[in-house]
Amino acid sequence: MKKLLYALFVLLLLAPVTGELWHIPIWRFEFLPSDIIILVLFPLWIIDKLVEDRRVRIGKIGRMIALFLFVMVTTYFLNMLRFDFQQMLSGFILMGRFGMYVIVAGIAFDLLDRDKTGFLRKLLIGAMILSMVLIIVLGFLQLKFFPSFLDLGLYLEGWDPHEGRLLSTWFDPNFIGGYLAFVLPVALALGLYFKRHKHVRWAVAMFAVSVIGLVALYLTFSRSGYLALIASLGILTFFKSRKLLLALVIVAVIGFSLSSRVQERTIEAVDSAKGLIGLDSQKPLDATAELRVYSWQFAREIIADHPLLGVGFGRYAFEINERGHGLLSDHSSGGSDSSLLTIWAQTGVFGLLSYLAIGFVAAITAIRRIRKKDDFDSYLLLGLLSGFSGMMIHSVFVNSLLYALMMVYLWTGLALMDKRGC
Repeated sequence: MKKLLYALFVLLLLAPVTGELWHIPIWRFEFLPSDIIILVLFPLWIIDKLVEDRRVRIGKIGRMIALFLFVMVTTYFLNMLRFDFQQMLSGFILMGRFGMYVIVAGIAFDLLDRDKTGFLRKLLIGAMILSMVLIIVLGFLQLKFFPSFLDLGLYLEGWDPHEGRLLSTWFDPNFIGGYLAFVLPVALALGLYFKRHKHVRWAVAMFAVSVIGLVALYLTFSRSGYLALIASLGILTFFKSRKLLLALVIVAVIGFSLSSRVQERTIEAVDSAKGLIGLDSQKPLDATAELRVYSWQFAREIIADHPLLGVGFGRYAFEINERGHGLLSDHSSGGSDSSLLTIWAQTGVFGLLSYLAIGFVAAITAIRRIRKKDDFDSYLLLGLLSGFSGMMIHSVFVNSLLYALMMVYLWTGLALMDKRGC
């Protein structure tokens, strides 16, 4: 059974490579391969626990995750009187789906804690790095042969008509940018560890992966991805390598000077930021920033009306549709362009605070284990902490913390951070 569970976890971490290419229609919903794998993984893990090991294992981060799940389910049922049957059922399915991804952290923590050899940890890290390489390679192929969604006609299905940007199989440069900003620091941190401990081949491999990851993220032309990378690499270099910070600054300057498109998008971002915070009211928001601001306003409207309990997880799309702000068929209607606003709108202030508690405990746990240590675990934890820091910045502009393809890595990463003895 253990080997089967390990194999399913590897498949789960590789499943997002297919991205949006493969959906499995069931009833009124379309499920991703990762959804199906989790639905198989969970009952098999329960059987394994009943047969092989009945001990309940939960770490410090896991306690906060359990608290958030409790609040999420409670606020959903407290909102039931506001649902019609269809909304109640649809919301319950969406909440259940999200909950299954969250429970992945608990399953991974349990299996990691029972594995005294460290084999599973190496397996999960290897699968994460391999998936990044495959997603990047597919992204380069997409950019070469399918540089425009206008040619493919995917804009007719609700996807933005991106042109000349690396989208890979996820069909969205912003999500890909956030994903790379999360996994890339892990590869880079491991490269620094292998270099320091004279494992030359592994160091070269990790640095090579990091370089192609930087190139791929650069080609997304995603400003949220760039910001996330700056945040994640800032944390990484602060703790382990100030020289690397200088090298990355030089690379950033070169990258900025080589592409007029990067220069244009950066200037637009600066001008939009000035207009948004009132430093220069003459500067209009660019089209992308304007859509994000509208999205935030819709979320704040829901929060203002239901600040304590939200509207129930899974009901955001119905709520904005009823208020005349969006359509249920829109790919972005399931949440605001800010994960934390979406969580607040759906689960209320108690859900928001319990969700933030997960990140706070994870950061404190990692920092305590990183300080004054120079072993493999300290570098791994630093890479994960850096990636999560970048994702928090990214989630301000994109609903990335609730994106299924991204959640596979986020919740598995939390389990790796939570493992006792790291």
